[in-house]
Amino acid sequence: MVTRASIPLNARNHAGEFPGRNKGNQTFSRGPMNVAFINPFIEATLRSLEMMANISAEKIGLSVKEDLITTYDISAIIGITGDTSGSIILSFPVGLACRIAGNMLMEEIADLNQSVEDAIGEIGNIVVGDARRLLIQDGFSLSISVPTVVVGKGHKISRSGDVPCIAIPFTTPFGEFEVNVGLKD
Repeated sequence: MVTRASIPLNARNHAGEFPGRNKGNQTFSRGPMNVAFINPFIEATLRSLEMMANISAEKIGLSVKEDLITTYDISAIIGITGDTSGSIILSFPVGLACRIAGNMLMEEIADLNQSVEDAIGEIGNIVVGDARRLLIQDGFSLSISVPTVVVGKGHKISRSGDVPCIAIPFTTPFGEFEVNVGLKD
C-alpha cells in the first residue's frame, strides 16, 4: 500500500535525476515545466494502480520525451487546464491493460475489448484526478477533461510543439507502462 508519507513530497527528489535540475521551473527543449508537477503524478499512479487494480508498480526512471509515439497498445489521454495546461497520457501494453481491467472488474479478461478500453480510461481518470487533488493542496487551480482512449500499436499522439513532456516509466509484475506528463506553465 502506498501512502503519501512513503513517497518523497519534494518533486526535486525525482527531478534530481535530471542533471542540473534543482529549481522549480525548468526549461526543456520545448519550453518550461515546473518540476513540482511531476511527483503528484508518480504518487497518484502508484496509489491508484494498487488501490483500484491490486497491482504494485515501481517507477524506473524519468526522461524527456521529444516525440509522442507510444511503445504500447492502449493509452488514456486526459487534458488539464488552469494554472498549467497540457495533457497526461497513461500508456499500457495489451496484457497489462487486460490485467488491470480484469482486476478492476474481478473477472478474467484475455483480449482487448470495450471493458478494457473503459477500464484504462477510468484508471487514467483516477490517476489524474488524484494528482489534481494533490496539486490543489499545493495551491494550484486545475480542471481536467474526460479521458480519451486511443488503441493501436505504436500510436502517435500529437501535442503542441512548445509543451515539454516528461516520460515516467513504471514496472509491474505483469509488464511495464508509461505515464507522460506534458504541462506548460
